[in-house]
Amino acid sequence: MKRTLSTIFMICIIAAAGFTLHKVTLNRTSQGCIQLNDFYHLPEDTVDLLCIGSSHVYYSIHTCRLYDRYGIAGYLLASPGQPVWLSYYFLEEALKTQSPQLLIFDVCTLYRKESSAGSASWPSLISMKPSVAKWKAIRAVNWQEKQLDSVGAFFSFPYYHTRYAQLDRQDYENTKKVRYNGYFPSFDRISESELADWKQIDRSNFHKSEPVSEQTELYLRKLIELCREKNIPLLLVNAPYLNQTEEKQKAYNYISQIAKEYGIPFLDCSYIDEIQIDYAKDLLEPSHLNYYGSMKYTDYLAEWISKYYTLPDRRENSRYQIWEEMSRKFRHVELYGRALKQINTLEDYRKALRSLDECVVVLYQNPGGKSAVYENGKQVFAGAQGTDYFWHTDLGYSDLAVQCVSGNLSVSIDNEAYSYVNQGLNILVYDKVAKRIIDGAGFDVQTGKAVREKNM
Repeated sequence: MKRTLSTIFMICIIAAAGFTLHKVTLNRTSQGCIQLNDFYHLPEDTVDLLCIGSSHVYYSIHTCRLYDRYGIAGYLLASPGQPVWLSYYFLEEALKTQSPQLLIFDVCTLYRKESSAGSASWPSLISMKPSVAKWKAIRAVNWQEKQLDSVGAFFSFPYYHTRYAQLDRQDYENTKKVRYNGYFPSFDRISESELADWKQIDRSNFHKSEPVSEQTELYLRKLIELCREKNIPLLLVNAPYLNQTEEKQKAYNYISQIAKEYGIPFLDCSYIDEIQIDYAKDLLEPSHLNYYGSMKYTDYLAEWISKYYTLPDRRENSRYQIWEEMSRKFRHVELYGRALKQINTLEDYRKALRSLDECVVVLYQNPGGKSAVYENGKQVFAGAQGTDYFWHTDLGYSDLAVQCVSGNLSVSIDNEAYSYVNQGLNILVYDKVAKRIIDGAGFDVQTGKAVREKNM
């Protein structure tokens, strides 16, 4: 009996260690395989709008906005540089568990030749569950020349668990990274030099057409035929970008001819003026929209879709809790802290705090030791000036401690103290959804301006 219990205990330990190793070695960067990995956790037959393609897709289509404003349950099954043959097999994989009512396919990478596409997006491919479709996808990647270890890529395990020697701090931090049903927001903006490089483009030959590569056309037609077979409406798009070239446009013109052949709508950037894309403000860099541009493009797509298709409004539907939760996470993780960090006056900061939910806010004043803690806008603790006290609470994923001894005040999260000004009001904001401090600031008595550098 003891031997049996010991064996079971050892198996549990090995399983737990394997799970932890898998979680850390899984590549969660924007170049990694997290979009497909997360896709497997969705409830069956809940994705109404499936979007497939390259990084054009996951930077440009804001799934949280689609859900919050239009009730559309969308998912982005996209990866960097994704060639159409991987898009095709990702669609095959998706249709095993989902029945989308509309497929959007971004054609951005279809101008590339097979030799330049190579094994692009294979980190996404290796997160695919072993199946006939996965084997065919690996063979398609290796069609031009052998670049992937087919057996290793098929089983994935060798890739994940030989990364341990390359792990760094970023990998452990990445385990908390979120993709919002595939969407990857960036708040950066294109540099002035990049903007200047691409503003003057000769478009005199942009009306011409040139065939895409043999394999690209083969798999584009296969994707179209698969949608027809499954009665899934297909919309081809090309998200707004700046680094247009004659080579790209000739390929897109050819794709437009294929779309007309099948009677498929194709939105190829002719709408840029209509949605008022401002390249200086709405681009991350020449190839991709940032968060601000993604909102404009997403609204345009949603309005266009509403004219020609009828997608159900899934808000308030309990089966779509994942979309509700992702929107909530997006608001807390991406927006709350960003909004607070842009505020530099105490009056405006106090106003902003009133609009936050599921946050713990600590206000503390030096010298003297006066402090107050608020949770969801309600005071849960107050420390009087001139007294000694100690107060502690479990925040769920972190510990908060407020202590005053002989007028010396200390506020710490997970044993790390936070203080910004010695003469004035300090404010620390911990978000329980983001599971971290989203902002900390001190407001100096004399200047009244925000200070965000910690006192050592």
